[in-house]
Amino acid sequence: MHMSRPRTLSTVLLAAAVAVALSACASGAVTPTASPTPTPTPTATETLTPEPTDPPAPTVAPANLPTDCTTLGTESVRQDTVGDLTLQSDGTGFVRPAPNNAQLALGCDWILDEVAGVLLLISTADPAEVSAAADALPAAGWTCAVSDDFGATYCSMTGDNPSEEDAVVARDGVWIYLETYNRNGNAFLSDIATQIWG
Repeated sequence: MHMSRPRTLSTVLLAAAVAVALSACASGAVTPTASPTPTPTPTATETLTPEPTDPPAPTVAPANLPTDCTTLGTESVRQDTVGDLTLQSDGTGFVRPAPNNAQLALGCDWILDEVAGVLLLISTADPAEVSAAADALPAAGWTCAVSDDFGATYCSMTGDNPSEEDAVVARDGVWIYLETYNRNGNAFLSDIATQIWG
């Protein structure tokens, strides 16, 4: 009787331990393990380097186009050339050599009966058209050269009458046509070119 008591206590203790263990498994109580939070990987920021741009092309200074027949050139040369002539029209309607798509900027038609006359037509056009028109004049009988006086292409042609002469000055999109009859217009033309281009 005395020897069986400790066995009974051990058996009870063992049974209690097994019951506790089974209870824990049955309840499903599991200590959660914290999963590591992923650390975002920094992305490299691309620095954009602006592409080099070509510098702006230099622009040609606009021609100082005259707008009044009575203020062309210098006073003294204008008087010598057309001072005794009558300004009778603005040159509209005259068909003379000119670049394609030319726009008449100023026309002046001076005349003195049938004795003398001066026709001036100043037109503007695309510079390429002005150059092309000047290049085509020699084939039509004109004599052309680059003039130091005008800093431009200068072309001339004598008319059927030795007293008639036509001249063209072409530069920077500007076309000057001068026709004279019994009048020397070279100094006047040089003055006008200087007035426009300096």
